[in-house]
Amino acid sequence: MNFSRRPLWLLAAMCLAILGPGVQPLLAQDSLPAAILQAQAELTAQEQASVDAFVDAQVTRLQSDDPEQVAQGRSRLTEPFGLGNSSFFQSYYRQAIAKRVAPLLTPDGPLMTRLNVAIVSAKLSGQSLVTVLQAGADDPSAAVRYWIAKAVGAAAKNKRLNKQEQQDVLVVMARRLKAEESSLVLEQVMLAMAEIDLPEAIQKVLDGLDARVTFHKQNANARFKPVHGGMQQLWSKLITQRSAGKSVDKEQKNLARIALRYYALIADQLTVGNNIEDDEEAEKTRQDKVAMAGICGRVMDDVARQVARITPPQPVDPNNAAELKASADRWREVLKASPFNFTDEDLAVGE
Repeated sequence: MNFSRRPLWLLAAMCLAILGPGVQPLLAQDSLPAAILQAQAELTAQEQASVDAFVDAQVTRLQSDDPEQVAQGRSRLTEPFGLGNSSFFQSYYRQAIAKRVAPLLTPDGPLMTRLNVAIVSAKLSGQSLVTVLQAGADDPSAAVRYWIAKAVGAAAKNKRLNKQEQQDVLVVMARRLKAEESSLVLEQVMLAMAEIDLPEAIQKVLDGLDARVTFHKQNANARFKPVHGGMQQLWSKLITQRSAGKSVDKEQKNLARIALRYYALIADQLTVGNNIEDDEEAEKTRQDKVAMAGICGRVMDDVARQVARITPPQPVDPNNAAELKASADRWREVLKASPFNFTDEDLAVGE
């Protein structure tokens, strides 16, 4: 792992995530009895009170100014997930944590507390995770948003969200997809959305990818890697559904339209970039644009051949800005014709 290129907030968050617990022995109030961890029925009121007291003690530690206390609180909050195999315990325990930590995700709250809450959220699932997501998805700290989005992706991938919870998550993730400015957070948002197993998730990702074209026009040096990954994943998902006989022609055509918007934008940006003196960072930015143009070209080619049943324009070397710009013009005419029938307004890069 190349730590030298990672932003400081993420390095700090990664270090915080792997800090070990303190060396002090567990106190009575810092453990839960086996009878609760292995409960074979809904927890009694007394058992719930014990869980609440345990959670409250550990969350109080999370808010401490003492790093050792914080590490102990975080470790002890997550430890029961590995000890309690009872679904009755796990369900109540997750809810108890979410109820206690979600109010701490306020913009003016201590950053380290919010970050620790986000890290602990990796152990949550179901409605408890939705509660934390809704409270912290728009946190001013990119580190907090990163860990919460990562937790959502893990829960979706491991089928720890039911249909209604996936719908709730999708609404929040779609909003972040359009608004997120941190490329690392955006990547986690895209990964999370790709794991959501709902038909409407496809349209949400399409809408998000479409909206991000304007962002990239306004931020010429922003990296395309996250949307590159999102487009690749969505394209793969649509191909899988197409192969299974599902009707996704409309979605694939829309993806081709969005791909052209990125393709044309990058052609313009690379043409302008030819007049700028190269340096190492400028070259990284250029290669990032070239890679995005490449995936967009392949998407359009596939949709033209497999969906529209037409012969697409000849592929070009995306490293050649002049060729890329001419190719974008040819593709625009293809997508304006039948069976696509998009208008100039549909295909415009936008403001």
